[in-house]
Amino acid sequence: MEVIINNQSISFPEGSLLKNVLQYAGINQYRGIAVAVNNNIIPQSEWSSKPLNDNDKITIIKASQGG
Repeated sequence: MEVIINNQSISFPEGSLLKNVLQYAGINQYRGIAVAVNNNIIPQSEWSSKPLNDNDKITIIKASQGG
């Protein structure tokens, strides 16, 4: 199955969960991270159980400090 992560197409096995995508993206600390699937924000409590479908569009946003 193909999913799009921040505008980049990536292949994952069928039945992959959102947490698999985050692990692939190197995200181990969830603090300061927001995730949307098909423009719908997914609560962090659902990341471990959210199944993905072919052609899902995943947006990962990392908060950063600045001034």
